[in-house]
Amino acid sequence: MKKNFTILLFIICFSLFSSGEAQTLVAEASKSRVAVGEPFQISFSLNTSGTNLKIAHLNEFDIFQGPYNSSSTSVINGSVSQSYTLTYVVGAKKEGKLNIGPATVTVNGVTIQSNILIIDVTKGGTNNNNNNNNTPSSANNQNTTSEKPAGDNVYITTQVNKRKAYIGEEITVLYKIYTRVDITQFAVSKIPSVDGCYVQDGKISNAQVTENIDGVNYITGEIKKSYIIPQRTGKIIIDPLEAECVSRQQSNKRPRDIFEQFFGGGYEEVKYSIKSKPVTIDVLPLPEENKPADFTGTVGNYSLKASLSRNDLKTNDATNLTVVISGKGNIKLIEPLKINFPEEFETYDPKTSENISSDNGISGSKTFDYLIIPRHEGKYKIDKINFSYFDPEKKQYVTIPSPEFTINVAKGDDTPANVYSSRNKEDVKILANDIRYIKSATPLVEKNNYFFGSIMFYTGIVTPLLAFILFIIIRRKNIEDNKDSVVVKSRKATKLARKKLINAEQYLKTNNKERFYIEISQALYGYVGDKLNISVADLAKETISITLKEKRVSDDTIQQLLTTLNNCEYARYAPGAVSGDLNGIYNNTVELITKLENEIS
Repeated sequence: MKKNFTILLFIICFSLFSSGEAQTLVAEASKSRVAVGEPFQISFSLNTSGTNLKIAHLNEFDIFQGPYNSSSTSVINGSVSQSYTLTYVVGAKKEGKLNIGPATVTVNGVTIQSNILIIDVTKGGTNNNNNNNNTPSSANNQNTTSEKPAGDNVYITTQVNKRKAYIGEEITVLYKIYTRVDITQFAVSKIPSVDGCYVQDGKISNAQVTENIDGVNYITGEIKKSYIIPQRTGKIIIDPLEAECVSRQQSNKRPRDIFEQFFGGGYEEVKYSIKSKPVTIDVLPLPEENKPADFTGTVGNYSLKASLSRNDLKTNDATNLTVVISGKGNIKLIEPLKINFPEEFETYDPKTSENISSDNGISGSKTFDYLIIPRHEGKYKIDKINFSYFDPEKKQYVTIPSPEFTINVAKGDDTPANVYSSRNKEDVKILANDIRYIKSATPLVEKNNYFFGSIMFYTGIVTPLLAFILFIIIRRKNIEDNKDSVVVKSRKATKLARKKLINAEQYLKTNNKERFYIEISQALYGYVGDKLNISVADLAKETISITLKEKRVSDDTIQQLLTTLNNCEYARYAPGAVSGDLNGIYNNTVELITKLENEIS
């Protein structure tokens, strides 16, 4: 018990001295002072991963675009950090000081909240227009500013490639400006929103083109291009895009003096407020006829490619099944495919990567990488993987099958390298007995002082007897304690885990990542196996999770254990898939064992 208490004290102290980066949720606005209806951005940034993000109600704002998700990863001195940002483009509905309440998010079971944003909103329509200082003028040539109806001089159009589409089908929306006057200033005052659609901005052309409309030549240019994917059926309205522009035109006023008459009269800045017309899209439901059972809502035109990294391997070795889906459509919304793996395989959630472009519609590829570890020898088959989608051009469902894969698994080592085994026999320690030497400086016994009958004589007789009785008591107690193998293994669990952690610390100092992850994995597997009396053959993560729940261990601790075990196995079989600070992983493992020791009842 003293040894166990010392080990626990060591682990707790180590956890207390380990440091970690504080999790923060920060709310920011691109502008703190805006006019009514003026677009600006608000963003919520989290410097770690979290769940259950809740944003305060934005009832006093119009949401023009968003929310948009973005993430970033940085590596500084070998330490990896990630951040996640959620961004809205909004405009205030009324003037005054408007508050945006704090957002909340759950991180490792703890709820944190952001700061409060205060936006100072002024009355709309108060724009300061500056004169064009680069325009030649004389002392008597004054510029004036006036606002006129746009009429046919300048206007904006909303162009769509189709007004009737299926749910999930991509629609191209292009906003263009048409003008027959010189534009010196141009600014978008309201970005259109499309409710019920996924929106992806595309690239626009900066070229100006002359188009003839009803016999009148206009200079045209692209303002904004978007690709929208309807997420519901029915009527969807694309709101207008609003803009303000200024044109420098020669004034129709009569010249005031000879200088204005000589230089062609004065000029004035004419301001136009323009907006496009709303467009209605009729969104149709997908047909129910011939719909495949495995169809999940993918719409477009796609191809599928599946490959296996290797077919011949041994038990507890790893192979990777890679599935690549390429094409054009709502590819960003494709979820990982459901694959029926043999029960003898241990599998993990796939690693997802994507390479998507929006230059000419939403297109690209999405890759799902499945890590597979067979636990038993034999010959196994992975059935064909069917991927189904709806082709809006052909107006029919298409199913693409992958080839069937065969995996030959030979018998490997009896004890997996990443699974802890407690079957090894304990080493036998032999204690040597030394001979007590006669000291030469010992005085001679006096003639009349006999040893027989003295205190030392009786002490010498009684001491071995007492020692023998004490030995019998201790022996019987040890036999009684060791009768229950479950209790013995549970008592030794922390001691064996500590040995593995000491080995992991040595590999940490030498930066031997492979051996480090093996020792961490063996420490956790060994501790859990001995503590819960789970045999090596049954030491699977599912069994561990069920047993810990029966022991009333918290879900957060169970999830932390499974995540650490998964990371260790990925580091062993797929070294490129896991990155992180080894010191942080070591500290988290020590903390995890402490939690388990305290929570297992």
